[in-house]
Amino acid sequence: MATTMALNAIQKIAAKKIFQLTGKNMSDPREYNAVKRHVIARNNRLVAGWGKQHDLFQNAEYINGSLYSGGQRLDFSFKDWNTAMQPQNVQGAKNVGNKCYVLAKQMVNTPMKILMTGAPGTGKTSLAMAILNFMASEGFSVMTVSTMELAHLMENRFEATDVKDRLYYLEKLMKTADVLLLDDLGTEGGMKKDAKPVRKDMQELLFRVANARLDLKRNEPVHSTIVTTNCETKELAQMYNEKIISRIVPHNRQQIVDFSGLQDVRK
Repeated sequence: MATTMALNAIQKIAAKKIFQLTGKNMSDPREYNAVKRHVIARNNRLVAGWGKQHDLFQNAEYINGSLYSGGQRLDFSFKDWNTAMQPQNVQGAKNVGNKCYVLAKQMVNTPMKILMTGAPGTGKTSLAMAILNFMASEGFSVMTVSTMELAHLMENRFEATDVKDRLYYLEKLMKTADVLLLDDLGTEGGMKKDAKPVRKDMQELLFRVANARLDLKRNEPVHSTIVTTNCETKELAQMYNEKIISRIVPHNRQQIVDFSGLQDVRK
């Protein structure tokens, strides 16, 4: 009884700190319960001997350290996926939404690599963010890195010391986040018909990150990585060393979500 009361007190303190870090409304029962589930799930995983090895509150650090396309964070959940936005292929929209949800559920128990590929504007980043939000609600640390924004940082790192420092810190977070989203991979290599190898220093950074996210002896992920791209794998191979592609692209077809057949819904 005393142990249960102590755990409840700890969970309330943890929830309060999360609210302080994220700015959520502590009086909202839905938000409070979501944070409470987050704390309990993390505690259960640590007791079972697997899952996050760092402090729960660092999740805010990963989110704040993220690099979003255009500097704008997209907040999206599975309930926001509107199949009516694809009137010519409603079933296709249902299929990709359902597949992403199933993969998210599997990811709770098993680190994995996911590739989401298709034309621009078909919802790849939206559903990737839905997976991240789902995983965050389960107590995992999540991080988003736009590879285009990362390329811009690499270009400017010799001009300002603070950019170097930020890249060093960013690499550290990318290596250790429970779930890392590499958004729009390949955009930094140029247009599809004029793709060129990505700059060497960026390839080296991503190689180090990819290595850190794998158990190289067993060749299994120790952290989950999601890649969204407008490119096919063979096109990515023209931009990146094959060792990098092998480490971040899944070999299991069940972990590839194909958005072909869906239309660009951006307005």
